[in-house]
Amino acid sequence: MRFYQATRFLFPGSLRLRMLALCSVGTHIPLLALAGWQLATGRADWPSLGLVIGATLVGTLFTLLCIDALLAPVRIATRAVAALEREQTAALTAVRDGDLLAELVVGVNRATEATKVRIATLDDAAHRDPLTGLLNRRGFLTRTEAARDGTVALIDLDRFKAVNDQFGHDAGDAILQDFAAYLARGVRRSDCVARWGGEEFAVFFPETEEGEAAGILHRIVRRMGAGLIDRPDGSPVTCSGGVVALDGETIGQAMTRADAALYAAKRAGRNQLRVSDAHIRLD
Repeated sequence: MRFYQATRFLFPGSLRLRMLALCSVGTHIPLLALAGWQLATGRADWPSLGLVIGATLVGTLFTLLCIDALLAPVRIATRAVAALEREQTAALTAVRDGDLLAELVVGVNRATEATKVRIATLDDAAHRDPLTGLLNRRGFLTRTEAARDGTVALIDLDRFKAVNDQFGHDAGDAILQDFAAYLARGVRRSDCVARWGGEEFAVFFPETEEGEAAGILHRIVRRMGAGLIDRPDGSPVTCSGGVVALDGETIGQAMTRADAALYAAKRAGRNQLRVSDAHIRLD
């Protein structure tokens, strides 16, 4: 690369012309040495010298054509990369139009960046719920897989199936979106919120005691019961939840215990929060 950069002043816009110049200089060094020696000694043989000059030029041209043919795969690769990253509008200012190798290097760089962006986009899509914009279950577990300290909660909208049955899925989707937005605003910025599945939502409170996390969610449950979000018929949408602290286990294991606390809240009449393995009701 150093030699490549050092010779950019020679036809900076054309790699072929640069190669021609370098090949000409390289192949004519013996010829120039011979001509200089003959002139210095007074033994110049012009017919022979002319023949050698002509043969050298032919050899130089032949060499250049061969090198150009050997670069055909590079040209093909350059076009392929250009097609791959054609949607990218940014270009590196160091590139000179027509410089084959520079275009290939920059094309590879841009294609690499474009690939990174696409991978990130696909990764985000694989870990995010398209309806609510929250993390999905996979995203939640990925984000929290290394956690060993904190509290988890599982929140479920009460009698949500009746909403879809009576008012249609569009009404149900609107309620899910409204609740997801409110839940994300109601917890702290450091907390992780996800749509666990259907009308269930998961929350992870890192390095947070069970009582503190339960207090945050209890305010949300009470606001929901007071009519924060209404069904199309005007009745409030309520929710139930289960909250448990991590006990040196995985998030998945803790979520199983939170699910048990949630169903204890459901069995006890809904619109309430149950805390810890003892399923204590928070009033």
